[in-house]
Amino acid sequence: MPDRPVALVPAESADLAEVVAAPPLENLHRIGGEMFSWTDRDPQRSPALPSGGLLRYLFGSLAAPEKGGPGRTVLVAGPHSDELIGVLVDAGATVTWLLRSLTDAEECAAAHPAVTVLTGTLGKLAPDQYDLVLAADGVTRLNSAEGDQMPVGAMIDRLSLAVNAEGTLLLMHDNHFGVHHTVRLGPEGRHGTDASWYPEDSARPASRAALVDRIASAGLVADISFAAFPDPAAPAVLLSEKVLGDVASPLRPWLGSVVAQAFTAAYRGRPVLSDPRRLAGRALRAGAEDAVAGGWLVIAGSDKPRFMPHDVIVGDVHGTFTYGVDVSGSPELLVPVSEPLERAGLRRTGVPSVAAADGYLLEDRLLELCATSDVRRLRQEVIQFDSWVRDQARDGMLSGPVAVADVSDVLITRDGPVVLAVRWEPIDPVPVDTAVVRSLWQFAVRLITGARPHPWPITSSAMDLTTILLGMAGRGMTEPELRAAVDLQVAIDSAELGLRPAEQHDHKLNLLAVQPGTVPVDVVGYRELTEALWRQRYQTSHLLHMMEWTEDIIASRDRWLSKMDWEIQIYRASWPGRFLTVSRTAYRLISRDLRAARSRRRQRKAAAAAARRWRKSQKAKLPAED
Repeated sequence: MPDRPVALVPAESADLAEVVAAPPLENLHRIGGEMFSWTDRDPQRSPALPSGGLLRYLFGSLAAPEKGGPGRTVLVAGPHSDELIGVLVDAGATVTWLLRSLTDAEECAAAHPAVTVLTGTLGKLAPDQYDLVLAADGVTRLNSAEGDQMPVGAMIDRLSLAVNAEGTLLLMHDNHFGVHHTVRLGPEGRHGTDASWYPEDSARPASRAALVDRIASAGLVADISFAAFPDPAAPAVLLSEKVLGDVASPLRPWLGSVVAQAFTAAYRGRPVLSDPRRLAGRALRAGAEDAVAGGWLVIAGSDKPRFMPHDVIVGDVHGTFTYGVDVSGSPELLVPVSEPLERAGLRRTGVPSVAAADGYLLEDRLLELCATSDVRRLRQEVIQFDSWVRDQARDGMLSGPVAVADVSDVLITRDGPVVLAVRWEPIDPVPVDTAVVRSLWQFAVRLITGARPHPWPITSSAMDLTTILLGMAGRGMTEPELRAAVDLQVAIDSAELGLRPAEQHDHKLNLLAVQPGTVPVDVVGYRELTEALWRQRYQTSHLLHMMEWTEDIIASRDRWLSKMDWEIQIYRASWPGRFLTVSRTAYRLISRDLRAARSRRRQRKAAAAAARRWRKSQKAKLPAED
C-alpha cells in the first residue's frame, strides 16, 4: 500500500445527519471484495480513465441499436470516464458497471441512475452473460486488496466467460514495453502511484499475438486487433493487424505524420526521458510499431466476426471527431466534430483529402539531405516546395490547410506535393510569404532544438537558418515577416492547447529566442536537455578558447611592443643612440625645410609663368588696336 495518505480520505469530516438523510442508491449493489478507503478516479495518484473520441466511437458502434436493438445488456468492467458511460446509456443499452472502489461506486451510481453499479472484485461477479463486455481500462484495476489477487490471464478468462453466445468483448491491454512506459520520467519505485501495489505477473500476455491467443483459448474469436497510440487510456490512433509491420504500405508516410501529431499533443509540456516521436518514428520505419505500441485493443466474439472497422482509426482525445482509413480507400468520416470549433483565428479541419499515396515526407528528405550536406538537392527540394505553396495562393493569399502546413505535413508524390493530416486551417487568408517563412522557420527550429546535423555552423540561430533556406529559393526575409510567421505558429499552438494571452506571450518569446543550446519548445525530454546542455558547454568552451587565443595574441603583441620600447630607451640613453636621435631630428628638420623650399620654388615658377603669359597676351592686343 502507498506510504502517503490515501487520496480518498476527505479533508473535512462529512455531516452525519446529511449522510443518514441521504436516500439509498437503489442501483448500487455490493458483491464482495469492495475497497472502502480507495479511489481510482484521482488523476494525481491513479492512471487516467479511458476516454477520447476513438473509444466513444467504438462504444457507440458496438452498443448501437442495429447491433441488437435497444436493451442490449452491457458489462463495463473497471473505471471508465463518465462520457463513455453516457454513450452507452444514450444508445439504449442496459448497462452494468463493475468498480472495486466503494466510494467511486457511490459517486457513479448517483451520477448515472440508469446504470446498475456493482462494487467489488471481478472474482465475486455473478456468472451472468452479457451481449457486450467492455474493458477499455484493462484488467489490472479489477483486482481488490480485500481479497485474493487473480492473475491477469484468469481475469481475461473471466471476462470472456461473461460474453454470451452472440456477444462481443472489447479489451484494452497495456503494453509494458510501450513507448509511454519507456519515456516516462518519474519515480519508478513500488509506491510511485496507487496502481503500483499489485505484484508483477510473469504469465501476463506481453504481445498482441499472446493476447489474441489467450482470448482464443477462452473460447472467443478475435474479430480484429489494434495497436493503440500514444496511450492506452486515451488512444488517438489505432492500427489494425493489416497495416502493422507493412513498411511497403502506401499508408506508411501518412501514419508517420498522424502518429507524430498524436505524441506531440499527448506529451507537450510533459517531462519525459526522451522525445517519444523519435522512438515511434524509428519503429514505424522498421515495421516494429506493434512492439512499442501503448497498448493493444482486441474485439472478439463467440462466433464469426461481426464488427470489422477500418484498417486505421484516428480520433480526437478531447472531442468526438473520428475518421477511418483503409489501405485501398479514401478517408471516411465516422464521427463529425460536435460543434464548429474556432480558436485563435483558426478553424478545426475535417477528414484529410488523401492518406494512401506513394511518396516521401518532405521533412524526412530535408533532414536526410541536411545530414549528408547535399546542398544542391536540398536547394531543389526547397525551390519545389516554395513554388508549390505559391501556386496555391490567390492574389498573394493562402487559405485552407496548406496555409498552416509545414514540411512535416507535406507528402511528395509523383503528381506533386500534397497535404496530409492538418488539424487546423485559418479563418481568414494568410499571406503566402508568411506561410512559407513559418514552414521553413519551423524546420529550422527542429534542426536546432533536435541537434540535427546540417551543413552550416552549429552557432547558427533559427533566424539565420531560415534566411539561408529562403535564400536557396531566391527569397529574402525581414524581421517583421519573421514575427508574423512566429505569430502564426503561436496561433496554431494556442488553438491546439487553448493557451491564455499571458501564456501566448511567453510562448512567443521562447520561439523567438531559439538558438543552439535551446531545448525543444514542445516535448522536453531528459535526453534533449542533455543534448542542449552539451551544445551550451560546446559554445562556452569555444568562447573560452577564443578568449584565451585573444589574450595570447594581446600578450604577444604587448611583449613585442615592450621589447621595442626597451630597445628604443637603450638607444636613447647611449651616445650612439643620442647621436642617432639628433641625426634623425636634423634629418626631419632638413627634410621639412627642403620640402618648404621646393614648394616656394614651384610657387615662384608658377607666378613667373603666369606673368609671362599675361605679357604675351598684352603684346598681342597692341597691333590689333593700331
